[in-house]
Amino acid sequence: MWRSVVGKLWLTIIGLVSVVLIVLVLLLIQFLDQFFENENERSLTTLSQELAQMIEDSGSGQSLQTRRHVIEMAEELLPAYNTQMVVLTAEGNGASYDYFTTAQEESLGPIEQLLKRSDLKEVFEGKEKKVRGTLDVEVEGGGETEETPPFEGDVLAVAEPIRSEGDVIGAIVLYQSLSQLEHTTNRTKELVFYAALIGIFLTTFFAFFLSSRVTQPLLKMKQAANEMAEGNFDIRVPARTHDEIGELAGTFNRMGAQLEESIHALSQEKEQLSSVLKSMTDAVITVNADGHVIITNPPADHLLEVWSESGEDQRQLNYQPLPKPLVDSFNQVVETEQEYATDLFVHGRTWAVVMTPLYNRDQVRGAVAVLRDVTEERRMDKLRKDFVANVSHELRTPLAMLQGYSEALVDDIAQSPEDRKELATIIHDETLRMGRLVKELLDLARMESGSIPFKPREVVVQDLGHRIIRKFHSYATENGVHLEAAFPEQPLYGWLDEDGMEQVLTNLIDNAIRHTPENGTVTLEMDKSSDGGVVIRVRDTGTGIPVQDLPFIFERFYKADKARTRGGSGTGLGLSIAKHIVEEHGGNISVESKEGKGTVFTIRLPDRNGEE
Repeated sequence: MWRSVVGKLWLTIIGLVSVVLIVLVLLLIQFLDQFFENENERSLTTLSQELAQMIEDSGSGQSLQTRRHVIEMAEELLPAYNTQMVVLTAEGNGASYDYFTTAQEESLGPIEQLLKRSDLKEVFEGKEKKVRGTLDVEVEGGGETEETPPFEGDVLAVAEPIRSEGDVIGAIVLYQSLSQLEHTTNRTKELVFYAALIGIFLTTFFAFFLSSRVTQPLLKMKQAANEMAEGNFDIRVPARTHDEIGELAGTFNRMGAQLEESIHALSQEKEQLSSVLKSMTDAVITVNADGHVIITNPPADHLLEVWSESGEDQRQLNYQPLPKPLVDSFNQVVETEQEYATDLFVHGRTWAVVMTPLYNRDQVRGAVAVLRDVTEERRMDKLRKDFVANVSHELRTPLAMLQGYSEALVDDIAQSPEDRKELATIIHDETLRMGRLVKELLDLARMESGSIPFKPREVVVQDLGHRIIRKFHSYATENGVHLEAAFPEQPLYGWLDEDGMEQVLTNLIDNAIRHTPENGTVTLEMDKSSDGGVVIRVRDTGTGIPVQDLPFIFERFYKADKARTRGGSGTGLGLSIAKHIVEEHGGNISVESKEGKGTVFTIRLPDRNGEE
């Protein structure tokens, strides 16, 4: 309690009031002591002066005996004032004196001690003498004094000279004990002390009441602040007064409202950022200054799981370490404090990484990395570059031949008609080759863009096969190749685009004949697959395809060793076009080959429901 505001405020008020009351009590007691003493001394002095004047006026001559009746009258009145009286008579001009009084003999002992005071003789010189406190009594022969109180307590005595015709004929001594005065003073002190205690008690009560009234709104604001710290920003503090505390409560409520709006805005922004991160296809990883992953989106979670060397889910750990492929990029960003971009090759994939530093004032507190799988983009870019290079190469050769032979014709280098015909034939063949190249390029581009509509329908596959056999029969015979067909007797129905599939088989049969030596065999097989689809195979006994070339034969402009090809080589686009057409049918095309034994191309087409 003493550490609280109520306790501190209460102790402060009590301390201040207590100090003030103690000082006031001490001053009041000192004032009362002085006041009672001065008042008692003044009263006794006035009384002595009046009695002395009354005695002087009551008779004449140098003797006090003529005034005795007045003195006796005064002695009868003095007990009412708690005062006693002694009348002194002067002898020998004050060298010695005597006294007489009507007081009892047993009470005169202390008076005699009082009268023995040497300074009392000064009253016979006409001086008013006042004596208070403990009396000094002379001891005869030694001149030493000892302190002996004549009564119980101190005594106050006033000696007033009595004059007659200008001479001092005696003195009146009024004296009284100060015990009554001390008793009155002590009683007054007790009353003052009790009043001070009552004042402190009341001050304690009102101080506690006041401090509670002051601190109650503060305690409510403290409770509201604790609730705000726990996330309850709807809490408000009632402002019941219009003083500073009421204004503080109003300010606190406004702060709470603004804080609630700010937190709501931050929450919305956080939700928006979270939604953006979750909807991004790119992986986003936020790293702190220690290189630990602190924020990720779903693609990044999957990426971290794949890149994890241990194979365990890193999200179960207290922190996720940065994958090793990103460590060098993170160190580069931290050292240079600049954005860093690079490509990473991890697990056979290409990742474009852009890492940007995050700042806390002027210091780098981490980095955010955006990773995108650009494997396909890089492959397409490479294909584009290779395509341009291959097209340039494929067109440069026939163009050079066209230019050379046409110049020969123009310059009349060929003299005979046979030579000119031969040159014209070569120019014609190269023109046809360029036309085929351009046509196949346009077909491939249109297929990739979806511009060529495929119109599949149910056809008898054997009819398509017989048509292909008839088309290439003469060409195979000219090259000494046996062209055979292996079809089932029952009609085999397939759901396909007849023109597109004829183009595929034409490319495959043409390649098979060109790569098969004389007396070799090219076979076109058709059959029904186990799942209801169609399987078409083009089998030859040709030179075969090297193992290192098999993964690339369906790419554009890829050609096997030209030495293995009879006659002119193709454009390198036939198999790429065939693959596109087959995939448009929902099927697939594969190849098996052994050098010196032959090659088998297999086409698998799904049934009408689209299942292979």
